Amino acid sequence: MRGGISRTASGQPPDMAGMTYIEPFNENGNLYGSGVIIDPNGYILTTFQTIGNATQVHVTLFSGGNRTYIANIIASDPKTDIAVLKILSNERFSPAIIGNSALTEIGDIVLAIGSPFGFSRTVTMGIISSNNRKVTIEGIRYPDLIQIDASVNQGNDGGPLVNIKGEVIGINMALYMPNSHYSGIGFAIPINDIMVFVQSLRTTL
Repeated sequence: MRGGISRTASGQPPDMAGMTYIEPFNENGNLYGSGVIIDPNGYILTTFQTIGNATQVHVTLFSGGNRTYIANIIASDPKTDIAVLKILSNERFSPAIIGNSALTEIGDIVLAIGSPFGFSRTVTMGIISSNNRKVTIEGIRYPDLIQIDASVNQGNDGGPLVNIKGEVIGINMALYMPNSHYSGIGFAIPINDIMVFVQSLRTTL
């Protein structure tokens, strides 16, 4: 059938084989991802895909002169794709403002921040397409991801998704890539889910 409607495809769920984690950008064997500071003592949120099995990573802060630090991996959870890092410094850092992902609504304007393909400090804008999307990625079921149409690519992994108030409402972590084709459909872990994990680490932090 020609045109934009197909009766045979109507009502069919999307092919979950097209779901993939956002990967770090690989440049000459060096992997680059994104993250966001959530505590003045230098604790950073990112994704497990960003740090993999590393125990230490280099962190570059673009405020104040592109300073680079070593950070330890404090905790990670591959099942939820969350990782927490700690910058090895006694300095005080400016944390992001944490929002409430439970208050998000379909149609809300959002900004995705990260370093796609190595283009640091890149910001893309879109809307929330769904705030409770159930998807499966590599056999792991995620019950309530935030679906967005803001552009995210390799290197956006672990970067914050923020609302128009500048509050972090999620961490960018997945793409829908049917037949390895870019679709413009991205997904973020709700910040409320992440903070449950962070709060469980408070005795360590």
